[in-house]
Amino acid sequence: MNYIIYLLSVVWMFNSDPVATLERTTCYGVCPYYKISVYADGRVVYEGKKHVGRIGKYVAKVPTVTIEKLLDKARAINYTQLENRYPSEGLGIVDFPMCITSIIIDGQQKEVYNRNDGPKELTTYQDFFDALFEDVEWEKAN
Repeated sequence: MNYIIYLLSVVWMFNSDPVATLERTTCYGVCPYYKISVYADGRVVYEGKKHVGRIGKYVAKVPTVTIEKLLDKARAINYTQLENRYPSEGLGIVDFPMCITSIIIDGQQKEVYNRNDGPKELTTYQDFFDALFEDVEWEKAN
């Protein structure tokens, strides 16, 4: 597994794109609106936009084992085999917030938009993603 992290680190040196992201969008109510971006070197960037405790940009550093857990969870749910959008047809309930996740895993890049109707495995992954970075030591970015 460390080999994968090494490869991701090499990719990161030449490409500063995150290896994983999670963005929860706003709704007509008070839905939390934020984005978490995870980089291969362990950097994590949190951008709080509305209805969250942290508004603005925050950064943290996590051990590579944390990134490994996130990638392992994505593999466990066959993330790259998921539909690109839920619901797969139509807009769904437009007042519902959307959760947009993306990942670069095993050489594949995948992004999934989940407004509603996503499979239980996807929502479990989304919640796992949130929980994994909930208790890190965030520092306000300049």
